[in-house]
Amino acid sequence: MPEGPEIRRAADRIGKALIGKTIQSGQWPYHSLVDRTDLIEGHEVLSVTSRGKAMLIRFSSGWTMYSHNQLYGRWTVHLHTTSYESRRSLRAEFITDRHAVRLWSATDISLLPTPEENAHPFLDRLGPDVLDDDITAEGLFEHLRSKKIYRKKGATLMLDQRSFAGLGNYLRSEILHGAGIHPDDRPCDLDEETLNLWATCIKNITVRAYEHKGITVDLAVAEESKMRGEPRRMWRHAVFCRNDRPCLTCGDLVLRKRYAGRRLDYCPTCQPSQRS
Repeated sequence: MPEGPEIRRAADRIGKALIGKTIQSGQWPYHSLVDRTDLIEGHEVLSVTSRGKAMLIRFSSGWTMYSHNQLYGRWTVHLHTTSYESRRSLRAEFITDRHAVRLWSATDISLLPTPEENAHPFLDRLGPDVLDDDITAEGLFEHLRSKKIYRKKGATLMLDQRSFAGLGNYLRSEILHGAGIHPDDRPCDLDEETLNLWATCIKNITVRAYEHKGITVDLAVAEESKMRGEPRRMWRHAVFCRNDRPCLTCGDLVLRKRYAGRRLDYCPTCQPSQRS
């Protein structure tokens, strides 16, 4: 499933094609959009943004299209004169005077009055969106100390969208490793210095992944790994998908654990447990 950085980059790309443009035509076969084309077609796109892993496209009609890619959703952007076919199921198509923007295979799409979009059941439950400019490391530090999440394991917190919106599996492994946090440790197990580092890593590693197309390590480190012939899934990261290989920090073996069936890669040397 795409994580927050991937959805934010998709929003940037879609925004360049749609913002300020009038939707001239299109197709909206998804059941929640059928017979509601009058809320989209003929209206200008005012903004395209993301909240966590959700996409929000706002129209001059006063309505917003909410979508969540889930596991299989995908956005494409082409010149409208370009022929494009896909084996995926078309969910929504926006045609302007220049571009064709399409959403494929997503299974969570709805139209909402823009003033009421925050009441959407998914958006209403979201924690702070780590990529938002007004969400700082200092604010994330205070959030880690809040009673609501203070006693949750790191492995749980880093996937809980009610705690931190936009984080997912690869960011979970990378953030915990960058902060030296064992996956089973909780904020209440840690001192303020460690919590500060954790908060800083949540912000900085997520922003780095957004700015550098999923790369979570320094670009020089990624280049060194690439030069060693490592595949892309490995050279982008410090520990994720690097299980059974030497840790880039200490040289010891990166291990894999599973929580609720989802993989988490970590270095037991760099991430010793602080729980007594």
